[in-house]
Amino acid sequence: MMSSIINQSAAFEYGACFKYACGYRVYNRIILREFNGNPIMNTLRAVLAAIFLLPAIALAHPAEDLIKQLTNDLIAALDNPEAKGNSEFVRQVVDKDVLPHIDFDLMTKLTVGKHWKTATPEQRVSLVSEFRDLLLNTYTKALDEYSGQSMEFLPFKEGKRDDRAEVKTLFKDPAASADIPVDYKLRMKDNWLIYDIEVENISLVLGYKSEFSSQIKKGGVAGLITALETKNGK
Repeated sequence: MMSSIINQSAAFEYGACFKYACGYRVYNRIILREFNGNPIMNTLRAVLAAIFLLPAIALAHPAEDLIKQLTNDLIAALDNPEAKGNSEFVRQVVDKDVLPHIDFDLMTKLTVGKHWKTATPEQRVSLVSEFRDLLLNTYTKALDEYSGQSMEFLPFKEGKRDDRAEVKTLFKDPAASADIPVDYKLRMKDNWLIYDIEVENISLVLGYKSEFSSQIKKGGVAGLITALETKNGK
């Protein structure tokens, strides 16, 4: 939803990973600059928030129902006067009501890629934990900046696998020049869990994967864990 200046020197910048994955034009419109300590771009801020701020619609596929239920829960929480200007309150809501519906095990494994096989059991636990904290921080900031954007569902299409679903939407922001396609990918484990978000066909997982791979080349899996801990304020 907003453009940002590229900072090539940022060692752990969201922008870098999406620049490599999808090119300069989309990069300028979508990418985060979190690892550099800069604000999240409005496009991805609002997109991340929008998963929880969709209008209530009649029941459809269970994967869609999940996202809509998250909507109701989050709106009810954000309407609480205690939520106004209270990031810690919003953070607790996200932690309790949202994160349990994200497949952090699969998401972390996908972002780490081939290096997951060489990570020790202890390192895998740390990677999942740090990645969870990273997304908790991101979602909290996204919801802190929500300002009335909306989401339109596109017709749901069944996929080839019963344990996979893709919920296609259009993100609508009065301040943007055009609607932005946002797709949510989910898998059935014990229940439906979100494992990726695509913005204009650009995968959040692939973006992290590119930057994580760069960090691992510099300092191994241990170096990635250290960088994540630093980013998460530990």
